[in-house]
Amino acid sequence: MGTYWATARRVTAALLGLMMVALIAPAPAQAAEYPGGRRIYSVALGSVPANGDPATGPVWVRLAMYYFYADGTIRESFWYWNHATAVGDARTGYRTTGCAGHDCEVRTAKNFEPTAAAKTLNGTWTTSGDTTTISWSEGSVETWRASDPVSDLTRLDLVGSNYGVTEGWGFGSLASNDTYTPISSVPLKQYRGEYAAYNNVRGYAGPSQMDLQLFSRCSANCLSRLSEPTTACSACPTGASSSPVRYYLAGSGRRNFYEHWCTCLTTAACYTGGSHRKPQLQVIGDNGTFHGWIGVEASNFTANTGYFAVHYHLDF
Repeated sequence: MGTYWATARRVTAALLGLMMVALIAPAPAQAAEYPGGRRIYSVALGSVPANGDPATGPVWVRLAMYYFYADGTIRESFWYWNHATAVGDARTGYRTTGCAGHDCEVRTAKNFEPTAAAKTLNGTWTTSGDTTTISWSEGSVETWRASDPVSDLTRLDLVGSNYGVTEGWGFGSLASNDTYTPISSVPLKQYRGEYAAYNNVRGYAGPSQMDLQLFSRCSANCLSRLSEPTTACSACPTGASSSPVRYYLAGSGRRNFYEHWCTCLTTAACYTGGSHRKPQLQVIGDNGTFHGWIGVEASNFTANTGYFAVHYHLDF
């Protein structure tokens, strides 16, 4: 009998030990451990001079989707443009048919059109408090700080990198990658944000807005607006000091195409010259709520000319 009870006590102790190990052993990473508790981010980052400064190094922009995985790995799908390389434009296939007889094709930066595949990069990530460090496989490193501007989104702000990034923002949620809002359902309201840009002379930055309140719905996948004359168009070939601006917005999933140009630049109904071409990605909340866009500008036809920028426009 004594042997029986001794054996039973040893088995019980062993079972308790195994239970304790199960309780204290680290569990697989859960959603709460992702940056800000969320794993899919729309991201814009780049290297542009500080406000008022000339360029002293490379100027470039990148637009991306970041996918964090519970095993500590990360995948990036991205589009990249360098000011030192001629970018040019690309046709999106979407037209402004239905906007008061205005029928033009919306353009975007080359290699962002709907048929253009994104490039990919893989790496690993770690978090410490609200800070996330990403180490990409080709050697670049980024550090981001997470915050919660609204209940269904996490915001990432770039803290630093080892490859010259000067500005970076990201907005992420638990929504799947294929969740998006059709252009026909985008609320026509004001979206506010920030920008950091380079105009081929100096850097400039500050608050920004994308006001859709006066846009017209051309079709199920296109919006357009013709503004009042503005002095932002001060380089008209006619010598005029102002001109209306024509705006377009079209989309293909989360990938959206924002373009605008001064109408004084051409006597034709449609312009095929140096417009402002701004690739954008939609910012979507946990339950699919549309919040706006994060994007870049890559507008040049000749190397070392034109406008490059990073920006975001959101509804909060």
